[in-house]
Amino acid sequence: MTLERGIAPELVYVTAKFAALAPFAKVADLLAELLPVGGGANAGTVRNRTRRVGEHIARLPPEGVAYPDIDAVTPAVVIGLDGGYLRSRHRRPERNFEVLAGKVLNVDGSQHRFAFARKGNSASEFADAVVSAGVRLGTPATVLCDGDPGLWKLQRQVMPEATLVLDWFHIAMRFEHALQAARGLGAGTLSDYLQGHLIRELESAKWRVWHGRSSACLGRLARLMHWFDAAHVRDVKGAAAVQRHINDLIEYLYANELALVNYGRRHRDRLPISTAFVESAVNEILSKRMIKKQQMRWNRWTVQPFLDVRVAVLNNTLAGSFRRLYSDFQPDNENHPKQLAA
Repeated sequence: MTLERGIAPELVYVTAKFAALAPFAKVADLLAELLPVGGGANAGTVRNRTRRVGEHIARLPPEGVAYPDIDAVTPAVVIGLDGGYLRSRHRRPERNFEVLAGKVLNVDGSQHRFAFARKGNSASEFADAVVSAGVRLGTPATVLCDGDPGLWKLQRQVMPEATLVLDWFHIAMRFEHALQAARGLGAGTLSDYLQGHLIRELESAKWRVWHGRSSACLGRLARLMHWFDAAHVRDVKGAAAVQRHINDLIEYLYANELALVNYGRRHRDRLPISTAFVESAVNEILSKRMIKKQQMRWNRWTVQPFLDVRVAVLNNTLAGSFRRLYSDFQPDNENHPKQLAA
């Protein structure tokens, strides 16, 4: 198969690789300066070549890597999911659309990134992404998420047997909001002594959820809400704000109760308890190239090939995929030592 008639695959590879790292117009200017090629050296050409690479090559397994065997037994993995938003090319009916990005962490420490636009076939895209990362039906998996109901739904559809872990950072952040409000309870009044009891109760509840005692944590928070019904607390300055934060915390923990684990034990065992590694994937795949300092707009239905190329470059698999398609493919300067030897 030939992606570009009359053009060497090495040039197509270089074009797609640079386009995954920089805007199309800048890549066109760079190629026009460095390479003795004429005609078609513009942003549209770079964009079209990159799209075709994404459609035909980016998801191919690298040379020497077998096609996935769905029944193979593979070691346990950790999967993280998160979402980011891209500006929509068509402002109606949407100004932005969501792209789901994630990472698969293998036992050997290797990482595999993936990304796909959230559409009606998101479950199929997620399944393809984890299979391409080496995850099979019998693979023990742990899925970390920030509590987004849509992401939990994807996990249940594709990996119903996986262990769920709610991101600890989002839990701690909600506790901190409640503690900040508690420190202002009755500030500047004779009722400021109530802060001590409230802070101790919140820290105790946080300690319980850290050690996997989610039911005890929720019970303590519920008793705190009843504590605010007392006459000497109800009308204190700042009481309404504290109640609002505690109520939000209860709703968040209750909605994700099945994903609350013993975070202390996981931390001691050096197992991930945070989606920070996933947020870094969102930053690598989306923010640096497609959002930050970029005014580009994208189409929800045609952005996938560009995401695939970006991911393949970050995973260092693009050259291997080209080799699978072109047996004599020589990326970068791999043939330079051979020329010097000759």
